[in-house]
Amino acid sequence: MKDDEEILTQDEDELEEDISDMEEEEEEIKKSSKKIVNKPSAEPEEANETYEGFVQPARLGIVNTVSGEVIEGFKLEKDEGIVQLGKAILNKLDKIAIASGV
Repeated sequence: MKDDEEILTQDEDELEEDISDMEEEEEEIKKSSKKIVNKPSAEPEEANETYEGFVQPARLGIVNTVSGEVIEGFKLEKDEGIVQLGKAILNKLDKIAIASGV
C-alpha cells in the first residue's frame, strides 16, 4: 500500500512540474511574440495586378441554378413580390414536372 501511495505522489509531483514547465513555455512564447513587429515598407511593391475592383448595379431576377438561365427585367423596389411569387410558382412547376416524369 505504501508503495502505491508513494508512486501516486511521485506522479502528482511530476504532473505539477510538467504543468509549471508548460506555463513557463507559454509565457516565453507570449513575450517573444510581442517583440516581433513587422514594420510596413515605405515603398509599395510594384506588381502586375491581375484583379481589379468593379461596381455592378443591383439587379433583380430569377436564376435557374441548374442551367444558369436568368429571367430579369424587374425593377428593384417595385417587383420584389412578383419575383418571389415567380420563384415559388416555378419551383412548384419543377417539382410537378419531376414527379410526373416530364
